[in-house]
Amino acid sequence: MSHTAKILGAAALILCGCFAGAASAQNAPATGQQPPKPDAGATAQTNCLADSGGFKRNGKFAVYTVELENKCEDRLKCRIDVFVISAKGPSQGHTTMTLAPKSDGAAAKKSYALRVRMLGGMAQSTRECRVF
Repeated sequence: MSHTAKILGAAALILCGCFAGAASAQNAPATGQQPPKPDAGATAQTNCLADSGGFKRNGKFAVYTVELENKCEDRLKCRIDVFVISAKGPSQGHTTMTLAPKSDGAAAKKSYALRVRMLGGMAQSTRECRVF
């Protein structure tokens, strides 16, 4: 291996280490950063909740899921309403979820599965949450 190739290889290793350090620094929580606070009253609590979901298969049934995760240190109680329209007809449902504080781990995550007529369509969901 030539001298130039060795220098380029060493430079590449050094740069990779620098980029890896920068990436981990970006992902680390900032010191002194305050955790999110819930909104007053009954709202969607966008500061405190991470939501996801979609159409999934649950065994031999098609379902539409709404998954919520609490990012705050307050318990939240949420009313969820879901309406799905597909080529095979509409499906509607609602539930109430109580989410534990973020520090409680798995208890801070809940999901609701609405059985639908087919795997796909248009879905609308809303939530109204408050500190509990």
